[in-house]
Amino acid sequence: MNKNNYCVIMAGGIGSRFWPQSRVKCPKQFIDFFGMGKSLLQQTYERFATIVPPENIIVSTHLAYSELVAKQLPGLAPEQILREPAYRGTAPSMAFAAYHIRTLNPEANIVMAPSDQLILDEVRFAEDMRRALDYVSHHDHLVTVGIRPTHPETRYGYIQTSNEGDEGFTKIKTFTEKPEIDFARVFVESGEFFWNTGLFVWNVNTIIHTMGEMLPEMNASFERIFAEESNRDKRRAALYDCYESFPNISVDYAVIERSSNVYMQIGAFGWADVGRWDDIYRYSSKDSTGNVVQSGRAEFYNCHNNLVSAPDKKLVVLQDLEGYLVNDTEDVLVICKKGEDDDFKKFRTNILVKYGEDYM
Repeated sequence: MNKNNYCVIMAGGIGSRFWPQSRVKCPKQFIDFFGMGKSLLQQTYERFATIVPPENIIVSTHLAYSELVAKQLPGLAPEQILREPAYRGTAPSMAFAAYHIRTLNPEANIVMAPSDQLILDEVRFAEDMRRALDYVSHHDHLVTVGIRPTHPETRYGYIQTSNEGDEGFTKIKTFTEKPEIDFARVFVESGEFFWNTGLFVWNVNTIIHTMGEMLPEMNASFERIFAEESNRDKRRAALYDCYESFPNISVDYAVIERSSNVYMQIGAFGWADVGRWDDIYRYSSKDSTGNVVQSGRAEFYNCHNNLVSAPDKKLVVLQDLEGYLVNDTEDVLVICKKGEDDDFKKFRTNILVKYGEDYM
């Protein structure tokens, strides 16, 4: 493996759309949704351990989840876990990781990966990631990975490419965030647009230089701290003092969508963003009537296309239901139609107001 290649796994979110199974104390990236005996984070780590040296995998997470990361990935050294003291979006997270990695290897090439993606063709994925890492090692471009859409999906961002590029990497013309369904249909029919996977690849010096142009004040703080503090503990303490002052913004908005130096690689490895219960249903094994038991046990009577998630020893009995989600935890039971994503935000907001943090 190329010792200059690194991976940063972003694992700091709270996964609110998977409530009540995903909680503040144990968000979705730490949960085994597909009965594989491995959480989404563990699957992501194992995927990249075949692509970059395992000692070059960095997990970026919130301070509150650092112990969970260490427990699920016991092979990580302490310096492989970056602990963010506040939720400030992926741009500060990415900058933190880039400066940290530059102290380890000033020639590093980095793939930045969410911890909650499903990859169907692991071999092809590894080939594409290696090719992208090699590309950014000799091009000062920022690379994102696009997937040719199979249907008009409104939950994903879309990328439109130009005719400019080489080596299978095409310069990006436009980004569109989560379009309405009519626009999504037009995008798919045009053949010019791709789903934005949120997988980014770049050389460490390219991304730090670009961050300096896009977020100069934040970048100046990182430059000062990493220049003044050679001790890792002192550096972290200095960074924590100013971290909450950083803009709360994603790397997509802050850098990728504003830079004129972004290229796209087409991925053909089978991809899905595991962002809602419908994704769990879609990619899980189903019985002859389309029902899925994600965990626990269930007996179905005249039921079709339902998803059941329950504690291991709990038996759920359903009759005459079609297209429902039944999600039972130790202290919360949710029964609702599948696909009602916005309702979960409403549920959580109302429950937080009425009961406080007890059920979060």
